[in-house]
Amino acid sequence: MTFQPGQANNFYIFPAIGMAVYATQAKRVTDEMFIEAARAVADIVTPEQLNKGLLYPPQSNILETEIETAAKVAELVFDKGLARVKRPDDIKEFIREHVYSPEYQSFI
Repeated sequence: MTFQPGQANNFYIFPAIGMAVYATQAKRVTDEMFIEAARAVADIVTPEQLNKGLLYPPQSNILETEIETAAKVAELVFDKGLARVKRPDDIKEFIREHVYSPEYQSFI
């Protein structure tokens, strides 16, 4: 039996909002950001996936889902004048540049 995630807030929404807020240095977090994130996640689900009964995008591509969702939230942050950084030309690439990468320097 395969289990699919059932907590969209913890798995899809909160990480994307956190990524957008971190990248944009948003002045505050608003309810509208959560609504935008939920819409972005829903928009990623294809008609074929919906026909299979999926309500959320597959976990197999979670990083791209988070980047896409965070980019939509970041766009809202910029549109509302809540960002403390300059609006980039390519918001999705801007978000991608702020993704945490666990690369550690070797001291050996």
